[in-house]
Amino acid sequence: MQRMPDWPTRLADFIEARRERAFCWAESDCCLFVCDAVESFTGVDPAARWRGLYASEKGARRLIRDNDGVAGLATLAFGPAVPAALAGRGDVVLIDTPTGEALAICIGGVIAAQAAAGIEFHPITAAKAAWKI
Repeated sequence: MQRMPDWPTRLADFIEARRERAFCWAESDCCLFVCDAVESFTGVDPAARWRGLYASEKGARRLIRDNDGVAGLATLAFGPAVPAALAGRGDVVLIDTPTGEALAICIGGVIAAQAAAGIEFHPITAAKAAWKI
């Protein structure tokens, strides 16, 4: 999976377009938000293998459980994790949220994560693990 030459612009445009899109299982949940972001600047859909396999929270939780958690899904999609300190712009990160672990995307000194009413921004120090793109 390689980034397109204009990937910074594509990532910024993606974040802006999704800024106020509400959370929805199987459409704009944390995993699909991140995979859609990565697809926007690589042209590759990292979630292709599980898109359409769930349509609800119950189905998503089953998928997460069957793949060793959110981090397991990330590893399946992006390869081995690296320490969070190595995360750079465009990389995927794992964070803790009040409802459990979630994936987010690094956009520089902050990370963007799908939340109930749209994208939330967190300090990069909130990352627990990372996957290089």
